[in-house]
Order: sequence, then C-alpha cells, then structure tokens
Amino acid sequence: MKGVLPAKCDGVTAVKFCLTMPRTYVRKTTKASWNTEDLVQAINVVANKEMILRKAAKKFNIPYTTLQERIKHSNYQPPRLGCLSVFSLSNEQEIVNHVIKLANLFYGWTTLELRAAAYTFVVKNNIKNKFNHHHKLAGVDRFRNFIRRNPSVTVRKPEATSMSRITAFNKTEVTLFFQNLEKVMEKYKFTSANIYNMDETRISTVQDPGKIVAVVIATTAAAFSLTMKGVLPAKCDGVTAVKFCLTVITPSQINYIKYQLTKNGPPGALYQCTKNGWTNEEVFLEWLKHFNYHAKPSQEYPVLLILDNHISHISMAAYEFCRSKHIVMLSLPPHTSHRLQPLDVSFFGPLKAAFKRECDLYIKSHCLVKITPYDLAELFNKAYSCVATIQKGISGFASTGIVPMNPNIFTDEDYFAAATLNCDDPINVIETPNTSNLTPQSSKNADDSLVSPQISLSLVSIEELTPIPKKMPIKMVRRVAAKQHSTLITGTPMKDKLQEREKKRKEKLTKAEAKLQKIGNSKPKCTKKDKITKRNLFDEFLKKKKSLQKDFLMNQVMMKVLI
Repeated sequence: MKGVLPAKCDGVTAVKFCLTMPRTYVRKTTKASWNTEDLVQAINVVANKEMILRKAAKKFNIPYTTLQERIKHSNYQPPRLGCLSVFSLSNEQEIVNHVIKLANLFYGWTTLELRAAAYTFVVKNNIKNKFNHHHKLAGVDRFRNFIRRNPSVTVRKPEATSMSRITAFNKTEVTLFFQNLEKVMEKYKFTSANIYNMDETRISTVQDPGKIVAVVIATTAAAFSLTMKGVLPAKCDGVTAVKFCLTVITPSQINYIKYQLTKNGPPGALYQCTKNGWTNEEVFLEWLKHFNYHAKPSQEYPVLLILDNHISHISMAAYEFCRSKHIVMLSLPPHTSHRLQPLDVSFFGPLKAAFKRECDLYIKSHCLVKITPYDLAELFNKAYSCVATIQKGISGFASTGIVPMNPNIFTDEDYFAAATLNCDDPINVIETPNTSNLTPQSSKNADDSLVSPQISLSLVSIEELTPIPKKMPIKMVRRVAAKQHSTLITGTPMKDKLQEREKKRKEKLTKAEAKLQKIGNSKPKCTKKDKITKRNLFDEFLKKKKSLQKDFLMNQVMMKVLI
C-alpha cells in the first residue's frame, strides 16, 4: 500500500509511517504461466513447419503475439511480469560476482553495505531508479528479491578469522606440508591406526546460556550464569583416524593436583597443573610419556604425531624422548590449524557445544550453585563421552586430506584470499573464481521480476566503486622473527637447531644469575623520599590538628586548676 500516513503523538509531534507492499503476495491470475521449455518447443514446432503459429501458441499456452514477437527477435528469455528492472542481467551478474569475490577475500558486505553500493552504482551510471534518495539506499524488498533470484548468495554469519590465518593458508605452505607427510609415509609405512593428531584447546567455567523459550512481550530474557572467575582449564587430546585417546587437563591458579580435581573425570586421563593454565615444555613431556604408554610405538610399528609448531612442542627433551621411543613428530604450517588440524575441524566444536549443554543442565539442576574447578572433570567427562566417536575421528582426518592422503583436497578457491592479499596488486594479478554457472533465476511474481532481459554495459563497474583494499606501505621496519614452516620435528636437521637454542638459553640463564649475584653483593641503595601527594599532606594536617587540639585542652585544664 503506497502512501504516507501522518500520525499524532500526544499533540507534540507528527510521526510518518511508510506502508510497503506485503511480502506474502499471492498471484491471482495465471498470466505468463508458461516456461522457457514451452517456448523452445513452440519455436521448434513452428520452425520445422509442423504446426502453424496460432495452433502452436494455443497448444503450449503462450499468447499469440508473445510467441510471434519471441520468434521475430530470437528471444528465449523466461516470461516477465511488471515493469522493467533497474539492473540488467549483466549488471546484476556483475554485482553477484563481486559479492562472491569479496566474501572469498573475507571482506564480505553486510546487507546495508550492499544496498548502499547498489545505490551508488545506479547513480554513477545514470540508471533510472526509484531508490531511497534520502538515505541513499536500495529498498529492503529489492534486496530480498535479489537474494531470491540468486541462490548462490545468501546472508550468513561470518566466522571471525585473523589476518595471520587468512594469509598463512596458502598453496606454498600447504604443498610443503603434504610433501613432508608423503616423505614420512613412504619411509615408515604408517597405517591409519598409527597416525595421531595432538592439539590444545580451552574450556571455561564461564557459562554462556543458549536461547530459551520466554514470553513474547518480555523486553529481555535472562538466564543464570554462575561462574568462578579466572579459572580457565586447558585440555589437549590425541586422536587417531579410528579412535580417541588420552586427555590432559591443566587448571590454572592451582599449584598442585587435588583428588577433587580428578573426581569422576575421563578414565585414564593425566592431570597436570601450570601457573597460567596453558601447556609448557614440562607438561608436554609428561604428555608424551603418557602418550607412549597408550600408543605403544616400536621399531617395527612407529607412530606419526601431527601437531602445531608451538614452542612448548619443540624442545631438546621432547626430541630425544621421541627419537628413543620411535615417535615421528610432523608440524603443521603456522596459523593453518583451522583447515589442517583434524581436531579443530571435526572435534573441538562439538565438544565445546556438548560441554556448554552439560554446564547449562548442571546450573538448572542445582539452585544458585557455582561451577567450580572441582566440578569440571565430571562435566567434561560427560561431554567427552558423547562426542568422542569413531566417525568424528575418521571425518576429521579425511576432511583435512591426511588419511587417506589427498594433497588436492583444497582447490584454488580455498587459496584465493591468501593469493590475492599477499600480492602487491590484488585487483589485476588474481582473477575471481569461476562463477559463470551462478546465473540469476527468474521469478514469475510481479515483485520478483526485477531483471531486464537486455544486456547493457555499465560505464563504471562495481569493482571500481568498491575496490579490494590494498596493502598499506610499511612506515617503519620492525624486527620480525624468522618465518616458520611445516617441519619434521624429529628429523636430524632439527637437532642442531635445538642444541643451539638450548645453548643460548643456558647462556642467558648464566648471565641472569651473575647479575642477581652482583646485585646481592652490592650495598643497598638509599630509599627515595616519600612522594608528596594530597593524601600525605592531608594526613599531616590531621596529625597537627589533633596535636594542637590536645595542647589546647591541656591548657584549659591547667587554667582551671590554677583558678
């Protein structure tokens, strides 16, 4: 319903309400009910002189004049109702391709940004339109019809991804990882049961309640979230392609293991404590011993352990232990665990969701009771038992291309963002992934028929109006650590690097001890005078005031005695 209806609010001001067309419109006629297949058949029948034009139009339910016009101009477009659209087919396909390109580059548009870009596009190219010139936006209904006509694009919730992960997941690094994996597979002949993946993740006592059923008219819906602040346990798992095993939980701010921390926890789990709640070299070495006890590697049947290149995983003690116990460690490329780590891909997400459900059930079944570190082992065991299935282990290794080994599991479209953002001229060097098969679909409703059949070339393209962000020039050169790659941690070249790092560490410790000893032997320095602050001045004033009052009272008493 078109029009603007003014309304008064208590005689103070007038508010305008814009009424739009209903989005649940139902057609009341059968006009233009034929499709493209009927049109092609009718044209072929007339061209082969099997039937005259009028009979063909009647048989295929196509108006006579429409069929005559389509044959004359060789127009095979689907039927269209309503007025001409703002964008032509070529213009709309150009916008669709650019939307997909920006989404693949992790710079996807919001609905508001797309509507603003559409308005800018028609203004720059002098295209007639009925957009909102006050807000400089395309209409909401036009956006919804655009999504309906183009099923290749939709509105989605993006996952927050760091720039390091975007640029690190490139073809060079992934190819190097699979080359290293192929070498160790050919050398040691690992079976699927002897390939393990190890990773750490964090679970929190801070409960995040999910959606609940509440009253419609309520302004807010709240739920209990009773927590113990600051206790963030970390957990690491070892998983093979066919089974899950081993768990290490390291609570923070607890200096020693108590029995209550392990009560009703996962059977056969190893519990360790660290100051900050994260794994370190000592904890990882203990985990390796626990892993060796369960995996039981031997010279005839060694095991392959795939993990990230965190500094706690690369030490001389871990290297010597793995070499002596026939454990081959292969590291993933840095910042690629979201695509190459089986645990990240298929296990940690369902595990945290299950743990969240268990915490929610615990809070709702215990009135006003906090989740303490002593409850975590039992809650985690319930979630872990539900999620640790064989199918998740198999799907995690298969989706990353490790077991069965598939180096070509990732396509050029997966590397598109890294290849584009790493180059100096991203617009001219890299082309958009092929989206030629993503053609807009036609619609028969009056609201949906917004695409014009004719082809028109725009003077200003959508890419020129909204270009890909370019790299900013580096203003200052900072010291950057050496870039890491996928490496064989238990390889011979790594031993020299670890020995050199251990030597530097000992030298650093020696210097620090000498410095402390020198400070201990030296004379203590004179302490600085207390700083003059408002608080100190106020305290001194009160002291003097009390002493003066005391002296005054004493003088009064003496005067009375003398009198």
